[in-house]
Amino acid sequence: MTRQLPVIILYIILLSFSMYHSKPPTTNEMSTKSTPTYWFSIVYDKRFWKVDTDGRIYDIYPNDDIAVLTAGPFVTGLDVDVIRGRVISPFLKYLPSTIPSGVFEINLREKYIVTKNSAVVYVTDISDIQPCVNALTLMWYYMDSKKIYLFKNGRIYTIKG
Repeated sequence: MTRQLPVIILYIILLSFSMYHSKPPTTNEMSTKSTPTYWFSIVYDKRFWKVDTDGRIYDIYPNDDIAVLTAGPFVTGLDVDVIRGRVISPFLKYLPSTIPSGVFEINLREKYIVTKNSAVVYVTDISDIQPCVNALTLMWYYMDSKKIYLFKNGRIYTIKG
């Protein structure tokens, strides 16, 4: 017992010393707020609004001419729920998650897409919006603004001009 007593006393001293100098436990809270991911813009109440990937309106562009150039791509043909701050449309599911830089406007009601060089591409079915936008990723630069195009069966056809 005499041999064990100094070991036990040393253990108690070290244990109390480590507990005295230890930091209190902290809890890390998970942040429920995240920065919204930009998806597209809308025109509402004579202003340009940003919409995130959840369909929520989260920011407004400044009221100057430079903001109009940087505000695209625009999506039209949507309804706005002012109380909830959301865009409403059953056609939102047909939009791609990222819209390429060559697309200026997508009209979901009239089923057409306008490129940055003002070429208009109509689609026959609303479900063709996403494949058409994917095809326009590279093609928009080579399209003529004086012509009207039709996207059907995975191809872009000239229909007028």
